[in-house]
Amino acid sequence: MKASSATCSARPILGGQFPVDLYEDKDNTYVRAELPGVSRDAISVEMVEGSLSIQASRKDKSADGEGTVSFNRLVSIPDEVQSDKVTASYENGILTVTLPRKEESKPKKINVAVN
Repeated sequence: MKASSATCSARPILGGQFPVDLYEDKDNTYVRAELPGVSRDAISVEMVEGSLSIQASRKDKSADGEGTVSFNRLVSIPDEVQSDKVTASYENGILTVTLPRKEESKPKKINVAVN
């Protein structure tokens, strides 16, 4: 009797969306996303027509074998962002995207003159 060999193929598993936090200071808007277990190479961040697209994937093991879990999120961003100066960093499972504001949209201090 010949032993059969089982083959395991990687299959996509629906991961869906993930929560993001948005916050800002006087110079930047920030998008923060928790992506535990995802390697830096498996994250894609793009600016797409006034939105920030974040896609990520990770290998996942289950009783059925190993598969790939994919996540994605599309976040609307303010018009006053300098899209050519957007940066992203990933540390300890947390992705932080920094969206710098255009100079003309930053708050300006106006001095009040006394007549």
